[in-house]
Amino acid sequence: MSQQEYNDSLVLNRMFNYRSMLQFNVKDSCMNLYVRFTVSTLKKNKLLLTVPSMYVLARKNNSDFAGEFYSRIQFQDLGNIHSSRQVAVGTVPRHKNTLPTVMNMSTPNLYNVTLFNDHILSPFNQKNQILYRYGISYLTDGRAEVIFRPRKYNTQLVSGKAIVDILTGRIISFNFNGEYDMIRFDMNSTMGNSGYKSLIPKMLNIDATFKYLGNEIKSDYYVEFDAPTTLPDTILDCHEMALMDSIRPTPLPSNIRKLYDVQDSINRAHDSLPRRNHKKSIWKTIFWDAIGDNLVNRIKGNFGSNDQGYFRISPILNPLYFGYNPKKGITYKSKLRVQYSFSPESELSLNARLGYTFKQEQFYFRIPVRYTYQKSRNGYVEVNIGNGNRIYNSTVIDKLKEEGQDSTVWSMSNLDYFKDMYTKITTNYDLSDRLSIGGGITYHRRSAVEKSVFHEAGKPATYYSLAPMVETQIRPWGWKGPIITVNYEQGISGIGQANMNYGRLEADVIWLRKFHRLRSLSMRFGTGMYTNKDKDCYFLDYENFREDNMPGGWNDDWTGEFQLLNRTYYNSSDYYVRANATYESPLMLMSRLPVVGKIMEMERIYVSSLLAHGLHPYTEWGYGFTNRLFSFGLFIATKNAKYDGIGFRAGFELFSDW
Repeated sequence: MSQQEYNDSLVLNRMFNYRSMLQFNVKDSCMNLYVRFTVSTLKKNKLLLTVPSMYVLARKNNSDFAGEFYSRIQFQDLGNIHSSRQVAVGTVPRHKNTLPTVMNMSTPNLYNVTLFNDHILSPFNQKNQILYRYGISYLTDGRAEVIFRPRKYNTQLVSGKAIVDILTGRIISFNFNGEYDMIRFDMNSTMGNSGYKSLIPKMLNIDATFKYLGNEIKSDYYVEFDAPTTLPDTILDCHEMALMDSIRPTPLPSNIRKLYDVQDSINRAHDSLPRRNHKKSIWKTIFWDAIGDNLVNRIKGNFGSNDQGYFRISPILNPLYFGYNPKKGITYKSKLRVQYSFSPESELSLNARLGYTFKQEQFYFRIPVRYTYQKSRNGYVEVNIGNGNRIYNSTVIDKLKEEGQDSTVWSMSNLDYFKDMYTKITTNYDLSDRLSIGGGITYHRRSAVEKSVFHEAGKPATYYSLAPMVETQIRPWGWKGPIITVNYEQGISGIGQANMNYGRLEADVIWLRKFHRLRSLSMRFGTGMYTNKDKDCYFLDYENFREDNMPGGWNDDWTGEFQLLNRTYYNSSDYYVRANATYESPLMLMSRLPVVGKIMEMERIYVSSLLAHGLHPYTEWGYGFTNRLFSFGLFIATKNAKYDGIGFRAGFELFSDW
């Protein structure tokens, strides 16, 4: 190694290791944050109405907006910041944040693996060094300029430069550009001087451009950390311009002042309208701006004397919640979350999930209400009401045929399908980080889709089951290792209308193993069997082996599930053994291709296998990717070592962080 190479390596290593050399705890540190922004609409059409947070811009005739925020921020760590907005002024209706994605970029975590949440692999993290090319130029006053470029151009990487202190490796300033969630940006910053403030920008400028189906929005954000004036905690969401004038840390640019003056003139003219016209204007504002805005934006708010409660409702018409696969056709999902904290250890929460499959014409819902009485031990009691997938069971019809029931409608479709309504009460308590115990009781009401056939045969069209359950969870290496769950459920007949007697034992092992640079391996292995089952127990309904109509919980909604498996197999075997694995990486296969490789954000390889009655084995192989617009997965299945079909799934990824 030459002396030049040695010096360059020394500078890079000091830059990479600067964060680890500092001995301090940023937790609970607070500072004031001032944000000033302008938003200009260069091109606009009606499709802008479909973009969350852009509704107010699409509705207004004026093309330029401006505003300011003053907030108090508290650090849990450098990647976990809680912000309380105290003052908000500007020309945007109802002081909306029109580009929340840009605000997510306002606190970059330079030394983390990713700069913003789980996006953009940081060139200042040593684990990402293999993804970038670096060049170093030496300046005066003990400084060096570090230039970085991606080895492969991709939306998960950035290009730019940083000025670094040669002796310590501290980043003095930086400038880089890239793309984040459909926004092209150029960011430059001057960092703080010492302590934990040297890891946080002192001043930050973001120039961002958003292009979408013929629309083009340009914005400029100026962010200043550690502003000098600290406001009382009682001031929240204030919109007084006089207050902002008194705490603004830097003079207001003339272009923003002109926009403020124009808005003041409009407001004065509006206030002078005759009362009748004034009422019409208020109604128009409520209908178009309030109701229409909530169709494409998340509805959220806080309640309680100290804002200890909150609610979040997913947008009604956001394309993000639509998906498609050939088996179910177009699917739609929606979420509702409500939470109220009684104390740091106890809370009441509701996390409802709703869905509809247009091809199957089925409405799904899952409404769990949980009371957590000891959060530190995950101690809770939960009541969950919902409807599962339609249960397939041919045993009932087969028995009617064997009894010689005279019916001319055996060929009707849906005779083997039953609707499933359930109520489940469960509880859990973590004895330690390695062991949990729980239990509960489940009540099912399964009714035939085609009730007339059963009524004609003189047989019941509705079946009930009641079953208590016990469960234990073992985590040999704590929460970061594999999680082993074993549960046993015993059906009891003779209580109420319950008429099914059975015993079911299941074991499930899951492990999400994370690696450097956002790579991960998701693994799942499970088995289940019925220990006993009486002759009138028609329905097999496993806890861990079922078609999940509203999946979730892994890095993506498709991991740990079978995509092409015929739904009848979920309820027709006395036993099963299943294994699923998914490997994901932001830079794997298609990211290496020209043109399309630039927009590949995450790629995944799926492998699944199943042993069950009539399946020895069933396997699925799949490849999927995610970019800023959509997710796509292609799957091939084999049954008993023979080709069994090919299929795909697709879902929108538009505006996932908006």
